[in-house]
Amino acid sequence: RLLARCSATLEKLSSSDPIDPIDIRLLTASDAEIFSALRLAVAADWELPMGCTYAEEAARPIEVFRQQLSSPFGANFGAFAYGELVGTASVLRSADSVATVHKATLWGVLVAPNHRKRSIGRRLVEVTIRYAQLHGLRRLNLTVFVPNDAAKMLYESLGFVACGLEPQSICMGGRDYDALVMSLAIEPLEE
Repeated sequence: RLLARCSATLEKLSSSDPIDPIDIRLLTASDAEIFSALRLAVAADWELPMGCTYAEEAARPIEVFRQQLSSPFGANFGAFAYGELVGTASVLRSADSVATVHKATLWGVLVAPNHRKRSIGRRLVEVTIRYAQLHGLRRLNLTVFVPNDAAKMLYESLGFVACGLEPQSICMGGRDYDALVMSLAIEPLEE
């Protein structure tokens, strides 16, 4: 039943518009190469949202991505345009403590530079929120390295609220960047 509800959500959030067809599906370990390629394309365009340099991203072994995409503690969603991976968003639940099983972290919300301004990021985040609901999560947290007004506005429009700021969270190219911590209270599903 849970799988059917998740599939129905993916169908609803995938676009049937022939002018802008976007299909969203779960990524698996077999998608590691295209997942890595998208991350490199995004890092080449602007490293800040990644929180690491292009060189760091390029140095990651493909096996790291295979492990991420096969973790039993979350889900990784991919948006595809004409079969090409053009966006991702992932949810990671805590595996460490019974005290934190009610929440998860939203991470890796990325859209290929040539596919931005098409609501792909919004659709992916909506899928992760629905995933959180289906799995009984009550809170979804994320971090945005600032400045990144587009990401901040997207998350705010979906109900996320700022709940903290980590000064000097990362240092890239000799410059410090803060991290804005945002959180969303998840509404339970109506039965």
